[in-house]
Amino acid sequence: MRVFFLRGYSSAGRALEWHSRGQRFDPAYLHFLKFKGVFMLSMSKLRDNSKWVLWTLLFFFVASMTVGGLVGGANILGTIQSFFGKVDTTLYVGKIGNESIPISYFLNERQIQLNRFRQQGRNIDSRAEQNASDFAWNNIIERKIKDEKINELNMVVQPDEVYNFLLLSPPLAFQNNLKELGLFKDEEGNFDLDSYQYSVSNKGIPDTARNLLLTWENYLKTFLADRKLQSFFNNLNSISDYEIKNDYKLNNINCTIDILNIKVNDVSDSLITISDDEILDQYNNDKEEKYKNEESITLQYIQFENLNSTTDLDSLQIIDLQDSLLQLSIDFSSDAQMTSFEEAIQDYDITKIDTIKVTEDFKNNSGLPFQMGAVRQAIRFAFDNNYGDTSDSFQTDNGLAVFNILGKNKSYYTDLEELKGSIERSLKRKHKQDYSYELLSNTDYESKDWKELAENNELISFSNNISSSMGGSFQTIGRNNSLISHLNSMDNNEFSKIIKSSSNVFVVKLITKDKFNDDNFAVILDSLRTESSLKARNKVYNQWLNSKKDNLEVIDLRSKIF
Repeated sequence: MRVFFLRGYSSAGRALEWHSRGQRFDPAYLHFLKFKGVFMLSMSKLRDNSKWVLWTLLFFFVASMTVGGLVGGANILGTIQSFFGKVDTTLYVGKIGNESIPISYFLNERQIQLNRFRQQGRNIDSRAEQNASDFAWNNIIERKIKDEKINELNMVVQPDEVYNFLLLSPPLAFQNNLKELGLFKDEEGNFDLDSYQYSVSNKGIPDTARNLLLTWENYLKTFLADRKLQSFFNNLNSISDYEIKNDYKLNNINCTIDILNIKVNDVSDSLITISDDEILDQYNNDKEEKYKNEESITLQYIQFENLNSTTDLDSLQIIDLQDSLLQLSIDFSSDAQMTSFEEAIQDYDITKIDTIKVTEDFKNNSGLPFQMGAVRQAIRFAFDNNYGDTSDSFQTDNGLAVFNILGKNKSYYTDLEELKGSIERSLKRKHKQDYSYELLSNTDYESKDWKELAENNELISFSNNISSSMGGSFQTIGRNNSLISHLNSMDNNEFSKIIKSSSNVFVVKLITKDKFNDDNFAVILDSLRTESSLKARNKVYNQWLNSKKDNLEVIDLRSKIF
């Protein structure tokens, strides 16, 4: 049998020639033709689909260039992740609104806070570092909110504003900086303002102060813009005469009342029944918010505690011993990593070993003992390593510690049996309030003698002629906003509704209330308005800022990195 493979012929052409000669197809060749046809069809589909793949890659490339991703050195994967709301924790510490916050920005802000602590004379321990981290993150959030509003209101500070501020009212710190450079000091070492202003106005700032001026210019651009923004919001403050009048009445109108009261704690437990179903319902309602335990890591650890400062040893001996402990902890960690934690414990004859469960977030010291402080290296070691691994020696607030990973624990809900007692107590308190309310409701207090009601029921107490300002604290029941609202509208011999508080359920009868003198109030209204405006002035800005923070979408990933 002959099989033709003619150069330049297509597969179809060769088949037709073969068929025209009346020759039979070779089965192997038929199989080859079939495979080739399928292959060519697949290649055709791939070419068609490749257009979409190329366009997709081009889209992400252009998008990444647009947001400054690839130009700034970011990788394409991180840029693509950002389009789907994810944050690359190798580059960013979190997200505020639509903006990812670089780790370098956060670290710089945290260092500023630590420097401020040092200037205040604070000891920089792990807890101070954690506080600096929290302050830094909060400042970054506030900075974003402020900058957006400053740009929106066109309050960006111009160079001439900085110049005029430094010329006319140079801050004390700036004056001291200039004096430290040997500039503008009088014979007594005080800052010579006239000499400074003349020199700056006519000669310019001396060359030796150029770098200092640049630092202050950058700082004042932010400071002055913030001050303008705060002034803008504070000037929006307005207080009506009604608010001033109401505030005046709360502080200056005196009342005398009778009180019919039941102390919630005096209600016997035997009067209250809590079913298991009710406890279960309460548990199910609260378990997501109150009883969920996050994923944790079980660690065992040994600790070489700091030497007591009250010891009889002198400072040099203490330093030598601390160095010895440091070397001992390093040697233990090294040996444990080479062999095992258990073998190292035996070799070093260590008897005290503690076990803890740590969580990744910052709550409750992440599970570490309070005396240790916020040792984030230990937490990162726990979550970034594997079962059986041993850590390096970590410095804690009360010594040196070496950790070993025992296992990983999934998130879980605290078992109902462990919580049953506390849930039952909480429900009982609520039921005692309800019981007290029903009891007072059924006493017919508006028509019966209160003294007699109290004598006939050991749970009810009667207090008469109790006096205070309308917005003040009354003996037995304290200060209560619901009571203030009632007293404001009540007349003599009127009864309030039954009022619940955390400790008391009570009703009051107004005996006397000072009359409000409109003429006297009119005389002092202007001074009261000024006083109230000054008190409320700074509230507007803070209320706006807090409101924006509450409504801003924030993703905080610090615990995943540090």
